[in-house]
Amino acid sequence: MAKISNLSCDIETYSSVDLRKSGVYRYAEADDFEVLLFAYSIDGEAVHVVDLANGEKIPKVITDAILDESVTKWAFNATFERVCLSRLIGLPQGEYLNPTSWKCTMVWSAYLGLPLSLEGAAIVTGADKQKLSEGKDLIRFFSIPCRPTKTNGGRTRNLPIHAPERWDNFKAYNKRDVETELAIQEKLSKFLMPEAEWDNYILDQIINDTGVKLDMKLVEKAIQGDDIIRQKVMEKMQSITHLDNPNSVLQLREWLKRKGVITDSLNKASVQELLQTTTGDVHEVLQLRGHLAKSSVKKYTAMENVIGKDGRARGLIQFYGANRTGRFAGRLIQVQNLPRNYLPDLEQARNLVRANQFDALEMLYDSVPDVLSQLIRTAFVPKRGHKFIIADFSSIERVVLAWLAGEKWVLDAYKRKEDLYIATASQMFGVPIDKIDKKDALRDKGKVADLACIAEGELVLTDKGLVPIEQITLEHKLWDGEHFVSHDGVIYKGMKEVISYGGLKATEDHLVWVEGKSEPVQFKEATSSGAHLLQTGDGRKTIRLGEDNQSREKMEQESQLLQGINPMCKLRTNPMDASKQPAKRPVKRLSTMLSTKTNSIMAGPQINCSETKMRKSKCSRLFKLRRTRDPVQIQFSSRSGTLDHRKLRSAEQKSRNRQNRQRWPLRARKHPICNKARKLCEQTDYRISGMEANRMALCKNGCNKEVISRYETRRNYRRCEKSSTRKEEELAANFRKVRVYDILNAGANHRFTVSNVLVHNCGYGGSVGALKAMGALDMGLDERELKPLVDSWRFANPKIVSFWWDVDRATKETVRKRQIYVTHGIQFEYQSGMMFIKLPSGRKLAYVKPRLGINSFGNESVSYEGIGATKKWERIFSYGPKFVENIVQAISRDLLCHALQRVHQEDFRIVMHVHDEIVVEAPTDVTVEYVSNLMIEPPSWAKGLMLRADGFEKDFYKKD
Repeated sequence: MAKISNLSCDIETYSSVDLRKSGVYRYAEADDFEVLLFAYSIDGEAVHVVDLANGEKIPKVITDAILDESVTKWAFNATFERVCLSRLIGLPQGEYLNPTSWKCTMVWSAYLGLPLSLEGAAIVTGADKQKLSEGKDLIRFFSIPCRPTKTNGGRTRNLPIHAPERWDNFKAYNKRDVETELAIQEKLSKFLMPEAEWDNYILDQIINDTGVKLDMKLVEKAIQGDDIIRQKVMEKMQSITHLDNPNSVLQLREWLKRKGVITDSLNKASVQELLQTTTGDVHEVLQLRGHLAKSSVKKYTAMENVIGKDGRARGLIQFYGANRTGRFAGRLIQVQNLPRNYLPDLEQARNLVRANQFDALEMLYDSVPDVLSQLIRTAFVPKRGHKFIIADFSSIERVVLAWLAGEKWVLDAYKRKEDLYIATASQMFGVPIDKIDKKDALRDKGKVADLACIAEGELVLTDKGLVPIEQITLEHKLWDGEHFVSHDGVIYKGMKEVISYGGLKATEDHLVWVEGKSEPVQFKEATSSGAHLLQTGDGRKTIRLGEDNQSREKMEQESQLLQGINPMCKLRTNPMDASKQPAKRPVKRLSTMLSTKTNSIMAGPQINCSETKMRKSKCSRLFKLRRTRDPVQIQFSSRSGTLDHRKLRSAEQKSRNRQNRQRWPLRARKHPICNKARKLCEQTDYRISGMEANRMALCKNGCNKEVISRYETRRNYRRCEKSSTRKEEELAANFRKVRVYDILNAGANHRFTVSNVLVHNCGYGGSVGALKAMGALDMGLDERELKPLVDSWRFANPKIVSFWWDVDRATKETVRKRQIYVTHGIQFEYQSGMMFIKLPSGRKLAYVKPRLGINSFGNESVSYEGIGATKKWERIFSYGPKFVENIVQAISRDLLCHALQRVHQEDFRIVMHVHDEIVVEAPTDVTVEYVSNLMIEPPSWAKGLMLRADGFEKDFYKKD
C-alpha cells in the first residue's frame, strides 16, 4: 500500500458527560466514554466505517497513520476527533495527540467567512447534496444516556441491539459526514489558508491542551455560600412583599405597582435607576433584587462542569471564533467575558470565602453576591511552585488605527509613553499635557471621546430636502419644528439595538419629545407609557402630535414646548400646482420634477398674513430664450397662495428634494395673494385629492384667527387609514441592531427632525445616550458636556476620519469594478464571488458574495453574506467605518498571535489569553519585564509600529 498523505476522519461517541456544558476534554475523561464508529478516507478515496461498538477493530495501517506526524489528519472540528482518539489509543491523562499534524476543515471554513457548523458550511458551499436529516435524532438516541422507562425496560443507554435499523442509519450518517467534509475541502481548495495561520491554530491547540488550574476549594465554597445568601435574601424579600416568589419579575412588578412604582423592566439598569428615586420598603426590595440578579454562581458552576481529573480546565478558547476578523472567542467558562474586580482587599475576601466565613463577609461588604462575582477571576491559579505573569498590550487598537491612518500625534504620544486618554484630552481641548493628570476631569472626557466615534446615517429634513445623514455638511440647515437651524456636524457611535415606535427607530436611551412633557424623555419611557410622539413636517408644518386625535391646543398647553403658538388653518383642496407635458404636443425643455430617492413632503414658504416682506427669490424670474418658440416659465408667486385655475384643480403632490421646485405655467389673469379681507369659507366636504392627510403641511391662507383642526371628526378622510378613528399603535417592539449616530448642537432648541418625528440632537441612534451607556455620567461628566465631545474627537483626528471613507470607497470600487484596490497599505480584491481584504500580515479577511445595493438608509452600500445579529446566515450591509473596525481588530489579533508565538518559542507555558492579554504559568524566577519585552517586538510586516505591554505577577488571576 502506498504511503498515506492525508487521512480524513469522523467519529461517533458515547459519554454520560454533557458535551455542551463540559467540553470535549472532560467529556472524553468519563469512565463510560466510548468511540462507537470511526469513518475514514485515505487521500480522498472511498469512505469506510469501522463499527467499534460491535467489536470491529481499526486497521493497523490507520492507527499507524494517526500516530505518524508526517500524515496530515483532517476533520471538521478536529479538536473533538484528536482528543477522543487520544483516549481510544490510550495516551496518559493530560496528554493528547500532537496537533502539529492535524488540520481542521471548520477552521478553514471560518477563515473564508463561512459558518462554524458542518451543516451550515455544507449548505453555503453547495457541498450538502445528500443530507441525512435524522442525524441529530440518531446522536440523541445512541450517544447520550436515555431516561429509564417501563417501555425500554429501565435502561439508561441505547445500544445497537436495541434498534438495529437505526444503527445502520447511524453508520450511514457517520460515513456521510466524511463525504461532506471532503466535498467542502474540494470547494475551498482554490482559497488556501496561509501556513502561518495553521501555525497559529497549532499553538491554539497546545494552549487548550495545557488548560489552566482551578482553585476548586474556592469554587465549591462560593457555590455553597451563594446558596446560603440567596436563601436569606429570598426570605427577607418574602417578609417585606408577602409574595410567593419575589424573584419573579411579574409578581414583583405587580407589587411595585401597588406601591405606586410603575416600571416596564427589572433589569440591572432599570433597578439602578429606580433606586435613585425610591425609599423605604421599595428601596430595600430593589436592593435585594439587585443581589439576586448577580449571576456569579453560573460561572462557578461552569467551572465545576469543566474541571478535569487533574484539576485543570481545558478547551476554553475557540480559534477563529469571530470569523469576520479571526479573533478568538471564549467557550464554556467564557474567559473573554469575566466580571471585573475592583475590591482593594481582593485577597482578604478570597481567603474569607475559602475559609467559609460568610458571616464575616456580610459584616465587611455591602453585597456578598457582588464579592463572589469579583472573585471569579481569582479561581484561576498557577500550579504549585509557579506564578502567573499577566501582561497585555497597551491601547493596541487605538495605536493600530492611528498607524494605519497616519495620525502622527497619537503615535508620538504613544512613543513618549503618555497616557493616550490624557493626550486625547490635550489634543481636543488645547490644554498642555503636563496640566492634566489621571484625576483631572479632562482625562475622563478624553477617555469617553476616545472610545466613541464613527459615522453613518439616514435621512433627515434639511433646507435642501431629505439628505442622508452621512452627507450632511455644516452648510445644511436642519428643521427643528419651527425654523431651519445650524448644527455642528454628524457623529457615529457603532451598532446598537434599537426599537421601533411611532414611526421612529432609535435606541432606548434616545431623547424624544412627547405630549405632556416640558423636557425630552427617553424613548424607552415613551414606548412603555404609550405616549404620543411630537412630530414635525417640512418648513411650514409646525410641531404637532402624530397619528392620534388629540387636540393641538390641549397638547401645546400641556407640553409647553413652543415659545409661541403657531395657528394652523384647514387645508384647501388642491393647493399645489404641477408642471405637466401636454398629451398631444410635448413641450421641449419643460423642466422636470426633481426627486429624491425617498419621497419628501411638500410645503411652501411660510405666510405671515401679509405682515412680512415678500421673500426675494435668488433665481432668475425669466429663463433665457435659446431659440424661436422656446417656451418660457415664470414663477408667478414665491409665497404660498394658491393659483386657482380649473385646469389645475386636479393637481397632485409631486416628489422633489427641496422646497419650491415646482414651476407654474404662465397665467393670463391677475389673482389676489393672501387677501386679508377675504372671508374664510368652510367646505362641505373635507377632501384632498391625491394627498395623504397625515403628510401634507397645513397652510394659513388668510388673517382669520379661527383654527380648524386637521383632525376634524365630522368626516374621516376617505383615502387615509390613519385618520381620527385609527386605533392607537402597538407599543414598541422589533428589537434589532443598526448603525446609530449623533447630530451635534442643532440650533438653540437642540432638536431636529428625523422620520417626521421631533428628536433631541443626541441623534437618531443616540450618541449621547451611548456615551452615557459607556459610563460618562458615572465618571462625573455633566450631560451637557457630552454633546461636543465626539465632535471634538473628530476634529482632533482628521486622518482617521479620512481613513474611514477611503476604505468605504475602496470596498465599493472593488465590488463594482472587480479590480484590485489599495489604500493605506490594505489591499482589496474580488475573486470568484468573494471580496478579500488583505492585511499587512498577509492574512485575508473574506466576505462572501459581496454586491452593491441600497441599504435601509437609502444609500449605496456593500453587502455580503454572513452570520448576522439574528445568529442566522443572512445578507449584511456594511460601510467604511465598519470595515475599518474589522481591519483594526484583525491586525490587533495578528499582533497578539505574533506575541503568543514569541512567548511560546521561549518555552513558557501559556495557559490562556483574554482579548489582548496573555497569562503565563511561569517559574518564580521569570520576570514580568522579560515576558513583556517578548510581546512588544513588532513583526516584520508592521514597520513603524511601536508596541507597549504592561504586566504584573500574582498567585491568582485578576484584572489589574
